[in-house]
Amino acid sequence: MFDFHQISIQFILFLCSKITSFLFGLNVPESDFVTAMAVFGNSNSLPVSLTLSLAYTLPDLLWDDIVDDNNDKVAGRGILYLLIFQQLGQILRWSWGFNSLLRKRSQVELNTYYTTSGKVVIYENFRLLNNDEEDEDHLYIQDGAQQNDDEVVTTREISGSSSDNDEETSPARRGVKFSEIPGIKQFLAFMNPPLYAMLISVIVASVPYLHDLFFNVNPTTGEYSFVHETLTKAISGLGSVSIPLILIVLGSNLYPSRDIPPPSKHYNRILIASLVSRMILPSMILLPVIAMCVKYIKMSILDDPIFLIVAFILTISPPAIQLSQITQLNNVYQKEMSGVLFWGYVVLVVPTTIFIVVCSLKVLEWAK
Repeated sequence: MFDFHQISIQFILFLCSKITSFLFGLNVPESDFVTAMAVFGNSNSLPVSLTLSLAYTLPDLLWDDIVDDNNDKVAGRGILYLLIFQQLGQILRWSWGFNSLLRKRSQVELNTYYTTSGKVVIYENFRLLNNDEEDEDHLYIQDGAQQNDDEVVTTREISGSSSDNDEETSPARRGVKFSEIPGIKQFLAFMNPPLYAMLISVIVASVPYLHDLFFNVNPTTGEYSFVHETLTKAISGLGSVSIPLILIVLGSNLYPSRDIPPPSKHYNRILIASLVSRMILPSMILLPVIAMCVKYIKMSILDDPIFLIVAFILTISPPAIQLSQITQLNNVYQKEMSGVLFWGYVVLVVPTTIFIVVCSLKVLEWAK
C-alpha cells in the first residue's frame, strides 16, 4: 500500500509540473527543471525533524493495532515510512534526475524557445558565456577532438608500458576492453557514486552473511566483527551528523557567488512554477484524496495516525536540497536552484508547515 502511495504522489507531482510548465510557457530544459523540483521533494532533513517532533507532541497518534503502543514506537514507524519513501527518491534523483531532467546541456539547448508560429528563437545572451567560440558545433568539435587526442595518448601510454611489462598492462587492457562492451559501457555511463552506494547497500542487506558481518553479533564469540567495529561505526557516525551537514549545504547554496552562470531568461517563471508545482498545487489535489482514503478505505496502514502525518508532510515538503549538488555537477540552473531553496525553505516552509499540522489534526478528528 505504501508503495502505491509513493507512485501516486510521484505521478501527480509529475502531472502538476508539466501543466504548470505549459501554462508558464517554458522550454524543454526549463520544464525538466520544474519537473525535478516537483518530483524530488525533501524526504530527509525537514520531514524527519517534523515527524519526530510531532510524534512526541501531538495527541491521539497511538495505533490501536499495536500492543502497548507509545511515542517511541510512533516515531519509529514514522521514520520507517519516511525511509521507504526516501530510498525511492534517492534512486530517482541520481538516475532520472542526474541523467535526464538535470543533465548537462549546451547553451543553445538551454536558450532555445519555441514561438506560437513554430519558429525556434535563440536567446542572444548565451553568446556572452562563449565569446571565444563562433558556434555550438565548433565547441563540440573541439571537445570531440580533444577527447580523441586523449584517447590516442592513453593508447600510446598503454602500448609503451606493455612493451616494458606485459604482465602489468594486460589487466588494464582487459579492463578497457571490458568497459567498451555495449551493455557495460551504458551501465558505467549511467552510474554515479550515489547509485553505487545504493547498489552496495542493497547487496549488503540481501546477503545474510554480509548483513551479519556488518551489523550482528557473532554467535560463537559473542562479539561484533572487525568490520562492524570499524566501517559500520564510522558510517553510523557520519549518519548522526547528516542533518547538520545538510543545513550547512543549504546555507552555502544560499550564499551569493559570482562563479555561477547568470540566471536564465525565464528566471521568475521557473521559480514560481517550481514552487507552485511542488508545494501548492499538489497539496490541493493530494490532501483531500489522502483524507478520503483514511476515512473510507479500511486498510491496516491507513489506520495508523502517523502515516497520515507523514503523507501530509511529504505532500508539501520543499524541493530536496540534494538537487543543488546535481545542478552544480552538471552546471545547469544554479541561480534558479538557489532561488527555489531560498523561497522554499526560508519563506514558504513556515506557513505550509503550520497549515499541514492543522489539517492533519482536523483529518484525524474527522476520520474517527
